[in-house]
Order: sequence, then C-alpha cells, then structure tokens
Amino acid sequence: MEPVNTSTLSNASNIDLGHCNAHCRIILITLYGMVLLGGTTGTILMSRLMFKRNSQSMIATIVLNIMVLHSILLFSLPFRLSYYVLDVWEFGFFACRLASGVIYCHMYFTFVFYVAIVILRLLIYFKKLQMQELQKYHVVVLSIIIWMTGGLIFLPIFFLQYGTDSSYSEHHRCFEFYKDLNCRKFIILNYSMIVIMITTVMTLFLIQMGVIFQLIKSLWPDTWAHQEFRAQIKSFFFLLVIVVCFIPHHAFRVHFIQNYSKKENSELVLYNEIFVALTTACCLDMLCFIGGVIH
Repeated sequence: MEPVNTSTLSNASNIDLGHCNAHCRIILITLYGMVLLGGTTGTILMSRLMFKRNSQSMIATIVLNIMVLHSILLFSLPFRLSYYVLDVWEFGFFACRLASGVIYCHMYFTFVFYVAIVILRLLIYFKKLQMQELQKYHVVVLSIIIWMTGGLIFLPIFFLQYGTDSSYSEHHRCFEFYKDLNCRKFIILNYSMIVIMITTVMTLFLIQMGVIFQLIKSLWPDTWAHQEFRAQIKSFFFLLVIVVCFIPHHAFRVHFIQNYSKKENSELVLYNEIFVALTTACCLDMLCFIGGVIH
C-alpha cells in the first residue's frame, strides 16, 4: 500500500502545480502580450518624435538610454511568450538564463535612469545645478558611468552565480531561478536591493511632492502654464511608474523570501511570476508620453 499512497500524493502534487502553472501562463501571456504591443508601439513612435526634434537636452539623452533598455527587453519578450504558450523552452539553457536575467537588468537600469532624471530636475529646482552648466557630454558621461557600473555588478553575478545550479538544466523548463533564494548570498542581495529601492523612492517621492505643492502655492492659478511646474510633474510621473511597476515586486519579494522553500509553494511562485511580469509594464511609459498623458 505504501507505493500506492506515495504515487497518489505525487500525482496530487503534480495536479496542483499543473493547475497553478496553467493559470499563471494565461495571466503572463496577457501581461507580456500587452507590454510587447504597447511598449513596441510607444518606443517606435517616441524614437521618430525624438529624431524629428533632434533634441540635445540632458533629459532627452537619458530618455534615449531608457528606450534602449526597453528595446532590449521587448526583444526578449517573444521568447518568453513562446515558452508560456507552448509550455516548452526550445532555445537552450543559456538563452533561458539570458532571457531571465534581462528582465532584472532592465528593471534596475531603468530604475537608475528614472532616478537620475528626478534628481537632476530637483537639483536644478533647488539651484544646486545650473541648466547652462550642463552640456550634452556631461549626460553622456553619466550614462556611460551608469552602464559600466551596472555591467561590472550585473555581469559577474549573471555568468558566475545566477542560475548555474545543475538542477536547472532540464531543456523543457525555464524561468525557475527563484530556487536560488535558498542560497544565503542571494537572500542578502535581494534584501539589499529591496531596501535601496524602497528607501530611495520614498525619499524622492516626499521631496517631489513637497516641490509640487510649493510650486502650486506660488504659481496659482496659472500653475500649468509654467514650464518649471510641468518639468516637476514629469519627474513625478517617473516616480509613479516606479511605484506602480517596481515597488509591488520588491514588497512581495520580502514575503516570498520568508515563505518560499524547497517544497516550492506553487501559489507563491504564481504571484512572484506575476509581479516580475508587472515590472515590464514600465515599457508603456513612452506610450503615455505619445498618448498625451505627459506633454
């Protein structure tokens, strides 16, 4: 009777996981499909607009970096979609690691560039930085520093640590690298990123709201007619994108790390994948600009 009971339990477990995976796939196909369509449309239209205007401003240069990041992520999404549609990964183990790593690389690099825009505008507002002192090459240098620093941090983790466990090498499965959270160094890394992102966003959010309220008070009733106010509203928009797309993933990550185990809680895995997918929705930011949400 013992073998029969073991088999029954195993089958029940597989059914639960299979139902979770099927439900997860439907949600992820919808999310990634919307991001791919909207993000691609927004990035293409914004590229054409920037090309026509030939803007040399510091913000335009940073936005160009963000568009490059979006393009890299959007290129990887069809591979993700094929996996969730077919439930089979056909592109090799390294491509699986790469497609999985790109989504995190995109999130953190985009976060840094968003924060750079907000900080630069705040420095100008508080007279700590003069617009005429900024040349295009200053922002180009800043962009190169961000890319190089991020690369020096990300690449060693990706090639030497991320998803290198031999248990991941099954050719038909992919994007299950959350199992690395059983490793102490990845737990510490995740907690560090959570604290850094949430602390940074909360600090900038409070400062930004204070600036906006101060401008409303001093410029009322023709607030929107002033370029300075519109610039700060744009900064607030970037912070709002971080709050909507990135913070939910990091807030849930705390619960996920504390409760996930080698038993693989399928419900937590489902929610984790959904929150990871939500981070890609920041690619719709350019569509918001084109659509007139932010002029």
